[in-house]
Amino acid sequence: MQTQRNAVRAMYTGAALTVIAALVLIADQATGDLARHLKAAYPSNDAQWLDMTMASIATYLYVVYGVGVVLWLWLARAGRKGGRRARLNATVVFLVGTALLAFNFTQPHPMVVTVAGVLPCLAGLAAVAFLWKRSERV
Repeated sequence: MQTQRNAVRAMYTGAALTVIAALVLIADQATGDLARHLKAAYPSNDAQWLDMTMASIATYLYVVYGVGVVLWLWLARAGRKGGRRARLNATVVFLVGTALLAFNFTQPHPMVVTVAGVLPCLAGLAAVAFLWKRSERV
C-alpha cells in the first residue's frame, strides 16, 4: 500500500502546487507583467482591448486552477480508496491537464505563469506513475 500512499501524497502536492501557480498569477498581475507582455506581443493602443484580453486570460487561468484544485482533492480521496477507477480517472485528468499545459505554451502568457503550471503536471505524472506501478496495484 506504500505506492497508494505515495500517489495520494503526490495528489495533495499537486493541489498545493496548483494553489502556488494561482498565487504566481496573482503576483504577476500585481506587478503588471501580464499587461507588459501583452503590449509587447500585440502592439495596440486600444486600452479597452488590452483590459479585455487580460481579463480573459486571467479568468481562463483561474478557472483552470480552481478546477484543478477540486480535481486534485477528489482524486486524492478516490486514491485513498484505491481501485482501477482511481487509476483511470487520475490518468485521464493528467492527460487533460498536460494538454492544457501544452496549449498554454502556445499562448501569450508571461513565461513565469506558464512555467508555474508545469509543477502541478509533474505531481500528476508522479501520481499516475505510482498508481500504475506493477509491483502493487491499488
